[in-house]
Amino acid sequence: MKTKKLKYTPEFNFNLLGISSAVDDYKLSWHLSEIFGVEFKRSPDLEIIDSRFSDFQIFSIYETEDENLGNRIKIVSNKGAAGFLIDELKNIDYFIIIYDCENKDFLDKLIVKLKSISGISAVFRLNPENLKSREKLLF
Repeated sequence: MKTKKLKYTPEFNFNLLGISSAVDDYKLSWHLSEIFGVEFKRSPDLEIIDSRFSDFQIFSIYETEDENLGNRIKIVSNKGAAGFLIDELKNIDYFIIIYDCENKDFLDKLIVKLKSISGISAVFRLNPENLKSREKLLF
């Protein structure tokens, strides 16, 4: 049988922030709702099958679509009961994925506002292309 190989190079067309925080996911989504003036809603959990674990890895997701700014924003937990979404970033508790945002000033202001929230210890700007398990962020 003849086989064909497909070459697929995923595009990471989003901005990625990492948050180190002791705040629960629903409280973080509430704080971000206050910052943006929009409502973050709980989405169905992200379930990943990993051969290292006997069960699914489950991660919570909150998201909103901000029509005023024209971007879609997701809050994704990095820690689940069966491990981490991105193993090499164990110091990160949550990821904020911002789609359709080319405004660098918006990201800089967001980072400043996030750092002002009590319970958030650190905010990191990340490049998804530098992560080993970056494909897990494509959902």
